[in-house]
Amino acid sequence: MNGKKGLSTVVTTLIIVLLVLAAIGIIWGPIRGLLSSSTDSLSQTACFEIDLKATKVVLDVSGYNVTLRKQGGSDSFDVGAMLIFYSNITTSEVVDSGLIFNQPTQVLTAGPFVGVPNAIKVEVIPYLIDKDTGEEKVCSTSTETSINN
Repeated sequence: MNGKKGLSTVVTTLIIVLLVLAAIGIIWGPIRGLLSSSTDSLSQTACFEIDLKATKVVLDVSGYNVTLRKQGGSDSFDVGAMLIFYSNITTSEVVDSGLIFNQPTQVLTAGPFVGVPNAIKVEVIPYLIDKDTGEEKVCSTSTETSINN
């Protein structure tokens, strides 16, 4: 040898492998974030395909009974409904209707709901239920219906 010292091929290969693994780790973080945000936007897209509204609100001695009609949506999700009752004085807590819509077009009635005297309107907020995992995702869309007491 000419008195020159250098890195062996094993050490050089090991350094290259470690650099490649570090680069993959650095790149994977943002990619993972993009993938998870795309699934959120996918479920929000599914929300826009759902038409869920109160078609009838009846007040009797036990409280408000609400008839909901659901049209559209994906076969991958069941749909639930949360309700908020409004009056001139107060707003109710968000109430889960307890209804699960699993057909493309379906009409169901829930109630009685109490807690807001003299309600003037009800807001219906759909949420998606993944049929495989049971995970729930609240939609950003809602509909309001006036109540004629």
